[in-house]
Amino acid sequence: MKIIKRTESPFRKTPGGMVLVATRVAGQPAQFPPIEFTHDDQTVEDIELGPIGSLYSFTIVHPGKDKQPYGLAMVDFDTGVRAFGRLLYGDQPPAIGARLRVVSFALPDGTPDYAFQE
Repeated sequence: MKIIKRTESPFRKTPGGMVLVATRVAGQPAQFPPIEFTHDDQTVEDIELGPIGSLYSFTIVHPGKDKQPYGLAMVDFDTGVRAFGRLLYGDQPPAIGARLRVVSFALPDGTPDYAFQE
C-alpha cells in the first residue's frame, strides 16, 4: 500500500471569491485543514468552503506591548465544517453570527495564507 502526500494548497481563488478546501474520505466527515496523507486506494473528495461563512467564536490575542493585537476565529460553513484562522477587523471585531468572507492574507514572512473578514 502506497502513502500519498497532499501537495495542493488548502485555499484557492475561484470566480465567486476565495475558498478553503476541505477533504472527505469515504465514510468520514469532511475536515479542514484537508487530510495531508492518504493511502493510494482511498477515495478523497475535495469540498470547497466559502467564500462566505458564519462567525462561531473568536478571540483577540494581545502578544505584547510592542506588538499589535490580532484576531483568531472559528467560522462555520454551510457544508457543516468549522474552520480556524486569522480574523481581520477594523475598530471593533464582528459579532458572533456575522457573515465573514475568506480573503487572501500574507504571513509576516510573505507566505500566502487566508483570513476571515466581514
